[in-house]
Amino acid sequence: MNKSLLSILLLVLCGFVQHSDVVIHQSDIINVQSLNSFYAALGAIVRDSNTVSVIHIGDSHIKADILSGTVRKRLQNTFGNAGRGFVFPYEIAKSDGALDVQFSHTGTWHYCHIKKGYSECNLGVAGFTVVPVENASFSIDVEKNAAFNKVTLFTNHGSFSPVQANGNFYPVKENKHTVIYFDELQEILAFKPAYMEDTLPELQGMVLENSHSGVLYHTMGINGSTVSQYLRSKHFEEQINMLDASLVIISFGTNDSYTPSSKFCVRCLKEEYRTLINRVRDKNPKVSILLTIPPDHYLYRRYPSNNVAPLRDAMTELTAEEDVAVWDLYQAMGGKNAIMDWKKGALARADLVHFTFEGYELQGEMLYNALMRGYQSQ
Repeated sequence: MNKSLLSILLLVLCGFVQHSDVVIHQSDIINVQSLNSFYAALGAIVRDSNTVSVIHIGDSHIKADILSGTVRKRLQNTFGNAGRGFVFPYEIAKSDGALDVQFSHTGTWHYCHIKKGYSECNLGVAGFTVVPVENASFSIDVEKNAAFNKVTLFTNHGSFSPVQANGNFYPVKENKHTVIYFDELQEILAFKPAYMEDTLPELQGMVLENSHSGVLYHTMGINGSTVSQYLRSKHFEEQINMLDASLVIISFGTNDSYTPSSKFCVRCLKEEYRTLINRVRDKNPKVSILLTIPPDHYLYRRYPSNNVAPLRDAMTELTAEEDVAVWDLYQAMGGKNAIMDWKKGALARADLVHFTFEGYELQGEMLYNALMRGYQSQ
């Protein structure tokens, strides 16, 4: 997109994020020059008709895909929609997922994740794995703007086959995973397990694409998760590499800091972030990485958190030590005790940790605007 036109859009969008009940502080990305390769890829989309992938991983703030979904929509409206990206059938694992992608299933399934059964489980970038056992199948139902004609299934042992697809489909094996091409766009599609030598197939996620140039924005998250728990994913590096991201956004910290200050080890958490950064770069050392500082929150609904501020300092130190970028959501929303104002404005929930749909949507607008201010400055 033309940068002068983008400037006009930014003026409009910056006005959108103002809210009568809270004061939004403009928070520019720290060490924004570390995102230059990502911004260059965005700028080349129209010229080269290519696809740029973004990965956004985190906890419950990300898993519902309201914050991240807002950023996805804004980026795709600006640079083009290449597909819905990574999705996972969280419902099979008795969890909740995004609103625009619905899954259903039949039969018996087992599941595991980074907080349950992880020691004997093959986990990928989603931090979840589901395994069909008996009379099993699953279906996906997406909104029209997420229709797809290519699916990449992240599997371990065996695979899954489409049932009653629109038109013809053509499965192939790529990088140990199954890729299925369709000659028509799909919105509703069922899959059944393809067993191999009595081995149960393991599903660790799927990527939906539509053959258009633009942005693919992959999100994955686990409620209540911490950085140290996410490090339990065995196939993390392999699948991060398969997603071929130009930018990886890491949004943890709330659960890591949700503890009395006497038990909070900010030095330990900083080193866990460093380990995660190194694993992201393991097979793609030039990928841009953006850390987001977690929002203000209360402990047990009664005590303001004293841990976010030192975590903020530690994460800022990583910008120089690891050449990553940082976006400061904590300061952008108003700093310590700001969540009380957000609650008064119906933007935060009564638990003083999570946010309403409108609150997450507002945060997504804030992050998108920060990314685009960085893009405009290049």
